[in-house]
Amino acid sequence: MKELIENFAQQLRQAMQAGESENVNLAGPRYSNVVMAGMGGSGICGNLAKTYVANKLTVPVLVQKCHSLPAFVGSKSLVIATSFSGNTEETLSMVRQAMEAEATVSFVSSGGEMLRIAQANNVPHLTLPTDAGPPRACLGFMLVQQLYLLHYAGLLDNAFKTELRQSIDLLEEQAGSIKVQASALASSLHTRLPILYADETFMPVAMRFQQQLNTNAKQLAHVNALPELCHNEVETWQNPSELNERLAVLYIKTGYDHLRSRLRMGLVREALEQKGQQVLEVEAIGATMLEQMFYLIHLFDWVSLYLAGLNKVNPGDTETINHLKRELSKV
Repeated sequence: MKELIENFAQQLRQAMQAGESENVNLAGPRYSNVVMAGMGGSGICGNLAKTYVANKLTVPVLVQKCHSLPAFVGSKSLVIATSFSGNTEETLSMVRQAMEAEATVSFVSSGGEMLRIAQANNVPHLTLPTDAGPPRACLGFMLVQQLYLLHYAGLLDNAFKTELRQSIDLLEEQAGSIKVQASALASSLHTRLPILYADETFMPVAMRFQQQLNTNAKQLAHVNALPELCHNEVETWQNPSELNERLAVLYIKTGYDHLRSRLRMGLVREALEQKGQQVLEVEAIGATMLEQMFYLIHLFDWVSLYLAGLNKVNPGDTETINHLKRELSKV
């Protein structure tokens, strides 16, 4: 896992090269909506893509993580299905429904049943490297291919390519400092339950961090977004009071936080500190949204790896997840 995280910037570069080399035709009907279908490490890429394109696309984007598609999916829908293995049960279920609804479908996977369906139906398929590691370590490959599919569909202009190159440069420039910051943050979160707070815009980055803490460090974490948490969760820091000393609140700050969310962060911090709760902060670096997203993702991946070491667990082990998949395959 360490080598995979270390090579994240190179993964982004390889993903760009792959995207540029593809010859994909998605210039079908004038799309009225986009659905990003996927689960787990593949599914979070859909959330990140949606956040990035929110102010760039003129059609709504939905991220779907279950067995079913909403009723509005039809002939003017673009469904981008992502599954690293190509065999994810829930994603394949959505693929079949999308094809029945006569939606335009495109795939991102390393093969499996998804590749078979793509070849049998002449459906665009961007292929992931089979030796790239577990899905959660291949976020760069999957997210970049999703952006290229949106580009090939005529929905996303060329500007994202410049931001991708800038993101790669930033990660390479900040490689050393990211590790130092990640090691310190891991020490602060060790033996505690991380409470991750971010503005709604960057909620997918916080969710990705939570997932990496879960799978790599085998550690529970809680995520919530501003301003929503100010309407409910702020009242919960009373009971059970004995848990407070085992919690670690982390603010994830970016240049894209709403000004009112920043104001709320300060007010919530004051309330928490009055209750004796320390609040940690991480500030994103980068001139663009994509740079800040990838900076935080890379930083938090390192944190999850360092925490795995402190927790004395194998970050590559996902036996419980694998057990569930094996049992489900029997039914």
